[in-house]
Amino acid sequence: MTTNDEDPVGPGAAVRFYNVRLSERDAWFAATIAVLFNGLGMLIEFAIIRKTPGVPERPLVISVIVAVILLVLLFLGRKRPSVKWAAIIYLVNSAAVTFVLVSTNLQSAIAEKHWVPFQASKLGCLIAALLAPEFWVGLVSILGYSLSAVLQFEYFFPPEIQTRVDTAEPWPVIAFALGGVLALIYRFRRVKLEQELAQIQAQVFAIRRLANAFLNIRDLMNSPLQVIELSVDALRKSDESQKPILDRIDRSVQNLREINSVLVEHEKEIEWQAKQ
Repeated sequence: MTTNDEDPVGPGAAVRFYNVRLSERDAWFAATIAVLFNGLGMLIEFAIIRKTPGVPERPLVISVIVAVILLVLLFLGRKRPSVKWAAIIYLVNSAAVTFVLVSTNLQSAIAEKHWVPFQASKLGCLIAALLAPEFWVGLVSILGYSLSAVLQFEYFFPPEIQTRVDTAEPWPVIAFALGGVLALIYRFRRVKLEQELAQIQAQVFAIRRLANAFLNIRDLMNSPLQVIELSVDALRKSDESQKPILDRIDRSVQNLREINSVLVEHEKEIEWQAKQ
């Protein structure tokens, strides 16, 4: 993750919310739920429009087929999830849903006397805020759902249909789009804070481990140092052969070297934690 913010607690901790990346599994799961929602929603919509003459069924069939293909891809890649591919699948799914809505909105408005305009587009804005695997993916999806509805209403709905369905449109669609964007911002800011908190907790845990290691090392070093001090003092006062004493010094020095290797291992561990 890249950021221009100053990091008070460690490298990489401060990241702008729109650059936050979900974990691979979370992104994959979100894309799966979105595709399932598309497939099941289109099956329900298919059952509804069969009773509404004049509304084409082919776009719904195409969307269901797309959803099935995407579900197969998600299932096959479940063991090696990727944020990038989750984003691509999510965008393809959103495009399929938008295609269906653009293809059926006008016919539904003409065929249904009490048609409530752009309900699916409004719902899509909220779902994108909740399930988008990346911030920019959610933003693109929300814009796709809302702008397609607004442009279709303004330029492709006959005036008599515009008057009949709802004189307030397209402002409700714009309001839902704005709400979706705000919910998307809130969601990724919350993920950002959770990731920063997790990183701080990991750093605190590493520091505590290092502190405990140093305390243990200090205790371990006391004995060999005492041996060295006593041995040196004995060497100065004795005229006998010095070999046994020198052997003890060598063993103590070896112990100190082993302790030093432990320190190096803990130093590498702290450096690794700081880079995360």
